[in-house]
Amino acid sequence: MDRTEIAKQLELYSNTIVAFIVFQGLAFCYTFGTNDRFNSTLKTNISLSVGLAVLFFVTMALALFANHFLGQKLEKLSGEYGRIVKAVYLGKAGVIGLFGALPIIVTVRYAIFSA
Repeated sequence: MDRTEIAKQLELYSNTIVAFIVFQGLAFCYTFGTNDRFNSTLKTNISLSVGLAVLFFVTMALALFANHFLGQKLEKLSGEYGRIVKAVYLGKAGVIGLFGALPIIVTVRYAIFSA
């Protein structure tokens, strides 16, 4: 495998991780907001909600770690374009952080601390 193929594979892995986190966050928030049964189940079962929030946090942390690792490897492969790669992966980390925190915030605010 040459450098170009490795770089393409690393970028594909990174894009897949980002897409998963975005889809997970949006799908959870949509389901929580539109499905009354799911919403009430989370609101009445606090241990389920706490466990779900912890799992969302672990998923976000692992995605950030994987994104950082892939970014470092791609930065080494890119040579003179390392600064651009670093900026792109910093942006990807921001997207992971935003969409990874979204289901955590919704779960904590509206399922765990709902009045």
